[in-house]
Amino acid sequence: MVANNGNTEGLFRGAFMQSGSPIPVGDIAHGQPYYDFLVADTGCSAAADTLACLRTVPYAKLKAAIDKTPGIFSYQSLVLAWLPRTDGLLFSDTPQRLVQQGKVANIPFITGDCDDEGTLFSLSTLNITTSGQLRTYLKTIWLPSGSDSDLDKLLDLYPQDITQGAPYNTGILNALSPQSKRIASFQGDAVFQAPRRFFLQQRSGKQNTWSFLSKRFKLTPFLGSFHASDILNVYTGSDMTDYLVRFVANQDPNGKTGISWPKYTTAAPSLLTFNDDLFNRLSITQDTFRKDAIDFLTGVTLANPL
Repeated sequence: MVANNGNTEGLFRGAFMQSGSPIPVGDIAHGQPYYDFLVADTGCSAAADTLACLRTVPYAKLKAAIDKTPGIFSYQSLVLAWLPRTDGLLFSDTPQRLVQQGKVANIPFITGDCDDEGTLFSLSTLNITTSGQLRTYLKTIWLPSGSDSDLDKLLDLYPQDITQGAPYNTGILNALSPQSKRIASFQGDAVFQAPRRFFLQQRSGKQNTWSFLSKRFKLTPFLGSFHASDILNVYTGSDMTDYLVRFVANQDPNGKTGISWPKYTTAAPSLLTFNDDLFNRLSITQDTFRKDAIDFLTGVTLANPL
C-alpha cells in the first residue's frame, strides 16, 4: 500500500497485514552482487545485454541459480537477496521514506505482529556465541555503512541478558546459544516491530488504523509466539476471524462480539493483544515495549537501509 502517488488505482479499499510493514530497504544497487551472481551462474556473463539473456534462461536453470542465493534460513537470514529495492521507477524512494512523504494509500488498514517474530529466523546464526561475533555479524550483514557508535549503542540496547531476549518473558529458558535470544530480539524488531510502529506513528491521525500483537503459542519451545503463528488465529475460525470479517465488510473490525478494538493513535497506541491465558484471551495493551531500543533502531535503519 506504499506507492509513489499514494493511489490505490481502484484495486483495493482496505488492507489487513500480518507481519507486514514497509521495511528499511535501500537502493537497487545494494542488490547488484546477487544479480551479478545470477548472471554468472546462468552463463549470461558474456552477453551484451545480460537482462535479455536472463529472460531466455530455462526456468529450471534460473530457479536453481536463485536457490543458491541467500534466503530466510541462510546465514544472512532476513537480509534477503531479493528485496523490493528502490529503482527510481516503481519505487521513487525507499519504502520508509515514501511513508514519510505521505505516499501511502489513503485507506483503513490493520497491521500487526507476533510477539517473537525473530526467533524462527535466528536458527541459522547459532554459531554466533559471543558479543564480538555478533558485532561483526551486524557490521557485515546488517549495517555495513553504520558507525561504530551505532553498533555499540545497538549492542547496549539489545543486551546479552537472555531474560530480555526472544522468546520474550520466558526467563532463562529457550536459549539455544549464548546469543540466540539476543539475535532473535534484534531481528524481530528490525524487520517487524520497528517498521510496524514507525508506519503506524507516521499515519496516525491521517487514516483509520488498528494494530494487534499475538502472544499465542508462547509455550512453543525455542520459538515462542513465532512468525506466522497468528495466521492460525485468523484462518481457522478463531477469535481474530470475526474482526477480519467485520473489517472486510465495514472497514471497521468492531462489532457485537469480542472486546472493543480502539484505533491506533500516537496518544494512545493501542494493541489488540491475543494471549494464551484462558481467562484473559484478549486484552488491550499499549505499543510502548522496548521504546528506547526500537526508537534508536528505527533511526539507524532509516539512515542505513538494507
